[in-house]
Amino acid sequence: MGGTPGPGQDPAPLSVAERLAQLPGVWELGWWLLMRPISLHHRLRALGIDEPNAPGWRLLWRGDAVARAYVARMALLLLVGAPALALLTALVFATVGLDVDWMRVVVGVAGGVAGGAAFGVAGGVGVAGGVAFGVAFGVAGGVAFGVAVGVAVGMAVGVAGGVAGGVASGVAVGVVVGVASGVAVGVGFFRLPLYLLELPWQLIAFTLQRTTGRITLASSPVLHHELSYLPLPTLAEHIRDTATRDPALARRALAACAIAPGQRRAGRRALALLRADELATLARARRFQALRDLHGAWLPDPASADGTFAALQQVGRYLRAAELTLIARQRQELLTAAADRLRGLDNALLGSRDLPGSDQAPIYRAALPGWQRLVADWLAATETAAALEVPNPFRPLVPLEPEFGREVFRGREPLVAEIESILGDPGQGAALALIGPRRCGKTSLLNMLPLKLPDALVVFFDTQNNPIDSTGSLVKALVGQAQRQARRERRLTLPDAPPGPPMEALGAWFEQLEQVTAVGRILLCIDEFERWEGLFPGDRRALLQLLGLLRATIQHRRRLRVLIAGAAQVDELDPMWADHLVNLRTLTIGPLARPVTLDLLMCPSDDFPPDAIPPAVAEAVWSRTLGQPYLTQLYGSLLVKRLNDADRRAATPADCAALDPAVLDQANTYLTNLVQAAPAAALAVLEALAQGQAVDLAAQDGATRRYLRRRGLVTEEGGLGIPVLGAFLRREG
Repeated sequence: MGGTPGPGQDPAPLSVAERLAQLPGVWELGWWLLMRPISLHHRLRALGIDEPNAPGWRLLWRGDAVARAYVARMALLLLVGAPALALLTALVFATVGLDVDWMRVVVGVAGGVAGGAAFGVAGGVGVAGGVAFGVAFGVAGGVAFGVAVGVAVGMAVGVAGGVAGGVASGVAVGVVVGVASGVAVGVGFFRLPLYLLELPWQLIAFTLQRTTGRITLASSPVLHHELSYLPLPTLAEHIRDTATRDPALARRALAACAIAPGQRRAGRRALALLRADELATLARARRFQALRDLHGAWLPDPASADGTFAALQQVGRYLRAAELTLIARQRQELLTAAADRLRGLDNALLGSRDLPGSDQAPIYRAALPGWQRLVADWLAATETAAALEVPNPFRPLVPLEPEFGREVFRGREPLVAEIESILGDPGQGAALALIGPRRCGKTSLLNMLPLKLPDALVVFFDTQNNPIDSTGSLVKALVGQAQRQARRERRLTLPDAPPGPPMEALGAWFEQLEQVTAVGRILLCIDEFERWEGLFPGDRRALLQLLGLLRATIQHRRRLRVLIAGAAQVDELDPMWADHLVNLRTLTIGPLARPVTLDLLMCPSDDFPPDAIPPAVAEAVWSRTLGQPYLTQLYGSLLVKRLNDADRRAATPADCAALDPAVLDQANTYLTNLVQAAPAAALAVLEALAQGQAVDLAAQDGATRRYLRRRGLVTEEGGLGIPVLGAFLRREG
């Protein structure tokens, strides 16, 4: 039974009669061929002519009724069009004063054009001289030479030959041929007669829109002429003026500009103007998250953003963080960083000569002052508020980064030196494993590596923050993250992963990275590596392939190195990890030493008041955390906040006791995770220690002892490694 297809169903195929009814007629075919050959190509394919570029004899022999009708209409068009072109040519040359033998010109031009077209129909060039296919293929590559082959060159040869034979003696044949060829190319390739009409039409349409307010972009020649080779003035401004009222029409015009060779620059300029306008709108509305995410009608996709928008994204991240923080000093740091990034972007755009689309740099520079004024005014107000506070450099909630938190990155210098030593030895084909309990500073250390390893491109890939459900999504996420970081930090463009099965593509991409010489080394850091076991449930083969690729990279690459980071030792995971990562150097990261902890609390930054956290208070914090980095930073942050709330300048040990409940509340997720992840035997030990009972660790089984010690949950003497955990266990019963 027939009828309208239901939701999700494909429409019924058109019958031959319906396709014939939609096939352009002779004159309509001429219009499409002259003005919109690319759309004609797609329209013919939609009507069932799968190879519009095929030779005419093939379409006649193998095609159906629609293909044969197409060939017949094209032949009729050529039969009528060749004499008309010949007559037009004769009129042109008579107008310029040449003594023309009209009959010979008509016969020569008609014969040359028709003969060339006949070769296209009957030979290997394709119907209509390969115009539809040639343009569709050529324009996509940036050169619409298909038209020159099918029309302009054929016309030039036909016209030149016909005129050379039809012009009276006394004029050098070479001159005549040259003039004729020039006229033919001007008419056939550059479409000068059309341009002489389109130019005033575009100017009039834009003027009418600006003066009357009525949208006239739909009548712009760019939407009707796909082979416009000469630029149309005011087109970019016309699109920009339309976008606010009819964005769909503006997008159609931008798409048309991408096709028409002569309007591509106007399209790029229009898009830059629209993006600059949107950036100004975001500044006025203080929409920092939209800037951070590049979320807007005209802004580029974050995955394909160039250096300009990558810098603006970073500004958005700073401003969004400044909007969320309640601490004036931290807001001041964030705003200062945003101002510096805007200043650097302004200088880069001012001096840019090599970036793609450098002609758009002045447009984007014009959008920056609004953001710079916003940041400057906000920073001035923040500096006034910050002057009244004790600065709070502690950052318990987020990993430390080179821009923020460098001053409180303490006690990890030996680890960094060991990493640099291993990476710097070209004879060591070893991977690195950075192992430590959660919230002990692994991510902070990885974030700091670009600062500590200036000759290396450090690619940081956090498994937890990248949604992955297949090997294909893993490869896509990893490659995309590496490309974004290289572009942001080094202005370096990394290659795309080649097509093919995911693991083969990733292996080939690793080989491409090995050949990158713009940096000394590439260090691929994979955080939360143990989560890979759960990425491919039921697909052990995929994980084995991935581990095999890592093993090959470790053994055979010297410029590309791998560092994995996590909470679990390799011997605690499935044996396949140890089988594949045989040449693995394990580095352990744990709590901060006592001198480092005390120094961090008493002097976290150069502008920190020397008596704000005196030695007795620092010792009180140490006795609660034993240098656990997250909890130490949390106590420091809450102490400073308590001082500022009370308008005081120095803390006392009593403040630590008063903050204990707040610490347990804010660290609840972390502490709960420690308890829930612990095996029953290990948890029993922790509960006993929390109640003050003595526990003989030597009497515990080896797995329990290793679990507790590797995660810093017990000290060498057998006490609680994190005293706050004991208070949490007592409170929670």
